[in-house]
Amino acid sequence: MSSLSTERGMVSFKVLFWLLVLFIVVHIAVKLVPMYIDSERMKDEMSVQAELAQTLKDDEILSNLVQKAKELDLPLGREDIVLTRDEDTNMMKISAKWDVTVHFFFDVYPPYTTRTYHFEPIIEADYSRKF
Repeated sequence: MSSLSTERGMVSFKVLFWLLVLFIVVHIAVKLVPMYIDSERMKDEMSVQAELAQTLKDDEILSNLVQKAKELDLPLGREDIVLTRDEDTNMMKISAKWDVTVHFFFDVYPPYTTRTYHFEPIIEADYSRKF
């Protein structure tokens, strides 16, 4: 029996197990990492737009954010983004909400291989700074 493990072409169970683990980790990373990167890119854009609120109108900010969401393929529309401007304190608050459904492992068994992630970034910025 020990002579079988020294022959060429023999793959041990341990190697197959680690290949399976590697496949699972890579598959999950490929599904999740781009989604979180897009979320952070949207938060960055929201932050930039909130800081430019001194020179931009609310409609311009809203259209810029919707355009960025379309570039990132995020399910965001004008109704999903809320702008709140406080003229007394020169604060701009931008919030957005969206859900992304991810299908893992080729959606073999949907109740267990489908998951919905909820994103709700809120950005507050003081736009009274002089440039």
